[in-house]
Amino acid sequence: MSVSDYRIDCELKSAFYNKSYSPFVILNKDMDFVDVNEAAISTMGITKENFIGKNILDLFPYLKDTERYDAYRNVIDTGVTIGFDELLFKGEFAESKFMSKAFKIGDYLGITTLDVTHVIGTIEKLKKTQDSLKEVNTNLKKKNQELEEFSYVAAHDLRAPLTNLKSLVQMMKEVNPTTDSMDPLVDKLSTVAQVMCDKIRALNMVIAIKSSFNDTKEDVSFSDTMASVKSMHSKEIIEYRTIIKEDFSSSPQIHYNQAQLTKILDSLMSNSLKYRHPKRKLSIKVETKIVKGKTQLVFRDNGLGFNQDLSDKIFTLFKRMHTHVEGLGIGLYLTNSIINDNGGSIQVKSQVNKGTEITIIF
Repeated sequence: MSVSDYRIDCELKSAFYNKSYSPFVILNKDMDFVDVNEAAISTMGITKENFIGKNILDLFPYLKDTERYDAYRNVIDTGVTIGFDELLFKGEFAESKFMSKAFKIGDYLGITTLDVTHVIGTIEKLKKTQDSLKEVNTNLKKKNQELEEFSYVAAHDLRAPLTNLKSLVQMMKEVNPTTDSMDPLVDKLSTVAQVMCDKIRALNMVIAIKSSFNDTKEDVSFSDTMASVKSMHSKEIIEYRTIIKEDFSSSPQIHYNQAQLTKILDSLMSNSLKYRHPKRKLSIKVETKIVKGKTQLVFRDNGLGFNQDLSDKIFTLFKRMHTHVEGLGIGLYLTNSIINDNGGSIQVKSQVNKGTEITIIF
């Protein structure tokens, strides 16, 4: 390297050293300051004249007899670089936290630092926010539990007087009211009481079922779950000579809550059996697919179907598309709740007198 090139190289290194964002100091073997860059002067608030020639313990007496001071001395003796995290620097007006690296430069000790005060402050704020969110989540769970308990108690307590009302109406009918004009009123009162009793019973069932679910998930077989559901409805399946076709080859199992998956398939099966078409044999096809990396369950039947324009309402509590059979209108509501709670979605296609297709995207 020529003298000119050497001079340019030194000038570049000097410029980089002085203009760096990070504080940089150089000490000799006696731990006296030999040089400091502009960032060190700015950070520590000490003029360069008060740095040069001063011993590190004169400016930072708290380092005396510390492991950090001994580590600096060891770098000069051995040449082995060492790093420190979250060093605290106490200035005249503020405290700062630094990451530091000490290394040997010829016969000298070089120390460079990086101000991480704001980074650590941000991390601490994030930790506090996380703790706060955990506390909020805990409180929300507690409130939800209280609401569930309140709902259950309210529904339970309302059920008793409504049952009594129903019994009283029946007694009134049996003792023959004095005027024929009361008959329609008594019948209407009886119907209203029955409807209210049914809704209270449905609310109790919803609360009981939701409360019984937990967060436990496992690898669940679609085939085994479907077999369990068919067993639950075996009487109707045989009576209606139902044809059921299954194909779970694309996705034989899923990591899910067993009770929840059973409830989903049970609700779909129950609806198909209830709303079968009276003029043809009920046919059900259930299959799984993998679409864009997600498991889908498709449940089709050739039942009564319904107007597609009403598809967004079938998951509403107490909503029933057909009223010629008994039902509480809670099955699909629970199904939709389970799927949404697990981050999934549900799609419905239906045609009147042709059937319904429900696709669940897990």
